[in-house]
Amino acid sequence: MNSKVVKIVSVIMVLALVLPLMVGCGAQKETLTIYHAGSLAVPFSQLKAEFESTHPDVEVLCESGGSAKMINKAIAVAEAGETPPDIIASADYKLIPDRLYEDDYADWYIAFARNKMVLCYRDGAPGSDAIVNDTRTWYDVLRNEDVSYGHSNPDDDPCGYRTPMVIQLAQKYYYDNATEFGLTPDPNSDGLYDALIPGSEHERGRVGGVNTTARLGGSEEVVRSKSVDLIASLQSGDLDYAFEYRSVAVQHNLAFIELNNAINLCQQGKIGDTNITYEEFYKEASVEIMKEPGVYMPEEGKAIVYGITILEDAENKELAVEFVTLLLSLEGQDAKVESGQPSVEPPLCDHPENLPEELKEVL
Repeated sequence: MNSKVVKIVSVIMVLALVLPLMVGCGAQKETLTIYHAGSLAVPFSQLKAEFESTHPDVEVLCESGGSAKMINKAIAVAEAGETPPDIIASADYKLIPDRLYEDDYADWYIAFARNKMVLCYRDGAPGSDAIVNDTRTWYDVLRNEDVSYGHSNPDDDPCGYRTPMVIQLAQKYYYDNATEFGLTPDPNSDGLYDALIPGSEHERGRVGGVNTTARLGGSEEVVRSKSVDLIASLQSGDLDYAFEYRSVAVQHNLAFIELNNAINLCQQGKIGDTNITYEEFYKEASVEIMKEPGVYMPEEGKAIVYGITILEDAENKELAVEFVTLLLSLEGQDAKVESGQPSVEPPLCDHPENLPEELKEVL
């Protein structure tokens, strides 16, 4: 009898230990899935932590990459009959209507943040001291020195197509249209676009070094899928310069050179004493980007504005609404400011009538 009692007690003790674990395994957390621009990784990481702290039964799954690439992935997932992300946040608000409205994946966006383009450089990059001291221009160094400079792929990432735009605008501002802005044309910016982003229209910026003869100093163009992929190369010293968003430079403590407002895609109003607005001038830059294999569409230059939306087929719309509400709150604004990313004040929506009721109240 004693041995039987011992066995029974042992079984009871094992069950007492195992059953809570079994119950715990069955209690799965809800998930909120977000696809977002790589340049939003830092502020969205902060918002994820804040959201999960107030929603202990929710796991926020963030996946980052080039905005165009992430939107295309969301479409591919939906077309495959799988569950799409709940939220998409793009570094270019216009990608949302251009790619998601046609097939009713979404029907609104909120413009919530701004940014500007800068040129980052590694410690000791050739010519960087001269640029910082204003004895040479950044484009003189990139064009005429044996340096490597990087940017992201225009087909994957808005920062990738904004880089050629910056260089087109630099050529126009400093040479082609220089006299309109009261400047003396700089020969180093003559033909700058072909020099720094060489190749045919659909090759430009996709593969580096297509036309080395245009870069007499032996400089090298380096292309990666998304702009944040270039950071490690800068930090290791394998890359001399990289075109990035200012917020990314601030977040990763990178040294960077501010670009003139006429070319950094951040300003509004008139340029200097002219009657030319930044908006008009930015539009003079254009890059054809691949919407789908073999299909290209022109993208015009404009001020950098981020957009966010909740997909129509989102699995967790209520949670998505709460996350967007957090993004637009004072806490969300603080997260963006801390990461060097100014907010759009007030946030703007293209189709407020289509917003969930809770977000209508927020806006």
